[in-house]
Amino acid sequence: MQQLQMFHTSFHKSRLSGAMKRARSIPISLLAASLLLAPVACSQSDDGQRSTRRAITQSQAIAADFLRTELALSPETASRLHMESSLGPSAVFTLDNHSQAGFERGRLVRIELLQRLRQRPLLPDTHPLTRDLAIAETAIVDLIALEQLGYGRFDYSAQRPYAVDPFSGVWIEGPHLLAYQQTINTIGDAAAYISRLQSLSAAVEDTRRRLIADRAAGLDLPRALADETRRRLERLTSDDASALDLLTNTFAALTLDLSDLPAEQREQLVAVVRKEVSERLRPALQGLAVTIEEMAEDASDHAGIWAQPKGQDLFIGILKASTGEAVRSERLHARHIDEVTAQSTALRDILVLPVDEEGGVPPETLQRPERLEQLLAWYEDLTSEPVTEIVAPATDMVTDTTEIIRDLAPKSVWPSVQDGASFEAQELSLAAYQELWTVQPYLTWRTEGDGELPGYRTLTAYPAIDEAWRLYVWQNSYQPPPAEPVNQAAHASILLIQSTLAATDTGIHLNRWSLSEATTYVAENAGLSEPLSRQLALRIMARPGHFTSVSAAYHRFEALAERAKAVLGQRYSETDFQRTLIQPGPRPLALIETDVEAWYGARLQN
Repeated sequence: MQQLQMFHTSFHKSRLSGAMKRARSIPISLLAASLLLAPVACSQSDDGQRSTRRAITQSQAIAADFLRTELALSPETASRLHMESSLGPSAVFTLDNHSQAGFERGRLVRIELLQRLRQRPLLPDTHPLTRDLAIAETAIVDLIALEQLGYGRFDYSAQRPYAVDPFSGVWIEGPHLLAYQQTINTIGDAAAYISRLQSLSAAVEDTRRRLIADRAAGLDLPRALADETRRRLERLTSDDASALDLLTNTFAALTLDLSDLPAEQREQLVAVVRKEVSERLRPALQGLAVTIEEMAEDASDHAGIWAQPKGQDLFIGILKASTGEAVRSERLHARHIDEVTAQSTALRDILVLPVDEEGGVPPETLQRPERLEQLLAWYEDLTSEPVTEIVAPATDMVTDTTEIIRDLAPKSVWPSVQDGASFEAQELSLAAYQELWTVQPYLTWRTEGDGELPGYRTLTAYPAIDEAWRLYVWQNSYQPPPAEPVNQAAHASILLIQSTLAATDTGIHLNRWSLSEATTYVAENAGLSEPLSRQLALRIMARPGHFTSVSAAYHRFEALAERAKAVLGQRYSETDFQRTLIQPGPRPLALIETDVEAWYGARLQN
């Protein structure tokens, strides 16, 4: 129990960014005041006019209202960012409103907030608030546009067109929040845990009703996603002690040493939690699984968002919300296919055929495999390096961890790729790059900069841009020596996998690929196992546009780097370029380009 308590404490803290850590205990009034102090001094040095100071004060109030409004719409987000104090002590007692009425209310509140943003007082273009509020306005405009196209689940960090999918939704995010991120340090915290647990069953039922309403409106959950969601729900509601019983075990462990909770009362509360899980939450999840199973019987076999009402507009809208600017869909898929072909060729050329002492090639080495996992094993075998036998998983699940809730919870695709059986052939090579990723000067806005981003900018995330930053830094900060071809292959394979997933994204959602076609494409071009390739294809089905957005942002970074190198020549600094990209935080691509141009312009002047 003590180990579980220690894990709970360390787990949620380790996931926080620097900005999130320091924002979690700041009341909204103090946050607004802290945001106000520096700009006021700046305004006085600009012109000292009372109207300017009044405009700054009003703009700060709008920014504070933006933060408070968005957190109030999602208490779950406030808890994940540890910013509940911005809403008051009651925030930790409630979950989001997952009903259709809650969706409509949130949309209307954001429309009203957008009107305030657009009517904000004019500030000098050089003032930091001008830019920050412009970023917030762009983000909310894109979010409202997505909400008007469908009834999926959209926020600033993820755009998902379906009320339920196998990888996200309150049915796993709610239990995960309680099991790993709900703090219990006092008897009041224990009451908040129970309150949220008691709200979870109703939230699951609201999600079930939203799924039915969406289908009546023409937004149909594809059969493949329905089947996978049902299967994962069955796994979650099984009698496995690592599934829903983890909620009871977590509560018992975290309340064990509470000084203000008598032992007898603690036992009563543990019994309440156990009863809530067994008598209300498990039946609610089972009811959701039954509804999804009924829908799957006559659901569409089409995998892509193109088959849904306004599906093409929705895909383009997701690209806009993910990058901050419009991305044209013409020839988008063809470009991705060409990238995969070029990168596959370059990767295969890295692993050259060995020659014997007389300059010839041994006959047994002529049958060179094409798939990445086979190619690496083939090369290692030729060089007499030991190769660990790879055993494919018995099921089509990517992993089989002992903690089901944590396994089902939302996560990046990269841990999934790295946990896959076929990826073990690259484990040693990848370990070097994972370590490099950690220790090399990755100049992230979360840990460096002139100052932390305002709280409301923490919410307006651009996840595709953030992922593209990581990909760019990984690819451009270090190149393995030519004498290490397997390391070079591991390095190159990351970009190949990303390009393959982007091509699969447009293949499914623009070119009408089936799940089977998408799975085969990933397996053949990324060199991943069939089960892992299928899981990645399902993730792309559930989250259209994400990997296309990552690809668009990555190529923009590459183009900006090439332009900066051409302009600056020997004065170009990769480290300073990365700092320029990353330090001001996630923002629309157009603003990133403006920052890069200003950077090399200032460097030329100096």
